[in-house]
Amino acid sequence: MTNQLQVTSDTDRLEAEVTAVIEACGGDPRTAIKALLVEQHIQEQRIERLAAALSFGYVRGRTGVMPTWGGSSHGETSRS
Repeated sequence: MTNQLQVTSDTDRLEAEVTAVIEACGGDPRTAIKALLVEQHIQEQRIERLAAALSFGYVRGRTGVMPTWGGSSHGETSRS
């Protein structure tokens, strides 16, 4: 029964957030969708900039960011 209450609570919260976004856009769902898509694009660009700014050695390649210097396609560096 606890799971049912959690699902209902999550659904209610999501519905309230959807309503708030639509109301913030003057009640126009199409404008709300456009605003959300623009925000998503902005956040994706921000993530790309932050990922590029990370040190490759620090993240050890887990984010998919490859170093700009030599190495194989698998992220291994050549050793002399």
